Amino acid sequence: MKHQLSFVHVTPSVSRLGGGLFESVRHLSKSVQAAGDGRLSILAPRDRFTATDLPHWAPLQVQTHTAFGPGALAYSPGLRPMLTNSSPSLVHLHGLWRYSCLAVWRWAHSAKRPYIVSPHGMLEPWALTQSRWKKRCALRLFVGPCLRDATCLRATSPAEVASIRRAGFKNPIALVPNGVNLPATVAQSEASQTLRPARALFLSRIHPKKGLLNLIDAWARVRPSNWELCIAGPDQANHLSAVSRLVHAHGLQHHVRFLGELWGEAKTRAFLESDFFVLPSFSENFGLVIAEALAHSVPVITTQATPWRELRDHSCGWWIELGVEPLAQALQHAFAIPGAALREMGGRGRKLVDAKYRWEPIGRSMLEVYQWMLSHRDKPEYVLTL
Repeated sequence: MKHQLSFVHVTPSVSRLGGGLFESVRHLSKSVQAAGDGRLSILAPRDRFTATDLPHWAPLQVQTHTAFGPGALAYSPGLRPMLTNSSPSLVHLHGLWRYSCLAVWRWAHSAKRPYIVSPHGMLEPWALTQSRWKKRCALRLFVGPCLRDATCLRATSPAEVASIRRAGFKNPIALVPNGVNLPATVAQSEASQTLRPARALFLSRIHPKKGLLNLIDAWARVRPSNWELCIAGPDQANHLSAVSRLVHAHGLQHHVRFLGELWGEAKTRAFLESDFFVLPSFSENFGLVIAEALAHSVPVITTQATPWRELRDHSCGWWIELGVEPLAQALQHAFAIPGAALREMGGRGRKLVDAKYRWEPIGRSMLEVYQWMLSHRDKPEYVLTL
């Protein structure tokens, strides 16, 4: 009788507190499960939103454990015993800098099983400059050994491949992007477009990394009279107060709306009621929200600190240099384009997502990587070796 393969994804959170990982790990796990006949389960620490958000992971089996100490470390003494009891064929670790790196590394050495690590942008140059000394210590003590001993690392873009190599890691790298689920319909009624002002949307974590202060400064330079800027997302590092102060300093309080956190239908509605999306981030390994905007036929302005050259190549947005002036120029250009032309740009973006970033084929690709790691198939061509 053939032994059924089993996979465990170890992730920092199964709730909205996980940010982009809540979306990307959840959908990747479901798509891998749907692609084969193996069994996939999730291990994650509990937090205050776990009970609320756990139903979104169905039908996957999710086991949670208690984490202690600083949230950035998340010491979880129950994690390694849970891995031992689960006895998976393979572990997929998501994220760095936490105790989970040490637990997976020690489990793999003891069980002599393979594992793969998705850094999720945590080896990007900008990210490594944040809390620099703490990360250097972690790299020396346990994160570096965990990465070096991994059977494979996973990158979501060619830019992340380069960042992993720049950080000194020589493992095979599986280039498997994140994906999105295409909404069934993205049509906007003519009535809804005439009843509201033209709208630009920022939807992401409100965090210094996301470039919101540059966006407010750029908006103040251009000062479009018939547009509004909507800012949605959870506040992190108390950055919302800094953004609000800058809005008032520029006298933009009647032109900038703060929508708070958006989920489900409210998030979909925000995309559908926007004329373009803007994410002036200082660092993204992928930028899942960019793909989500394109899936809703919304053109995008983002920076070259994100791996989205395709916006320019497919004429579905603007891929600009970092800084206030390039952002102001892109905004001015977007404001001058008629609504119908913006919607045509968005339509090209949706076609791009449909061709390259749907979860179903991405799940199959990830499963093929697992099968290669377990010596059940030849190395896929998108696994890159030195």
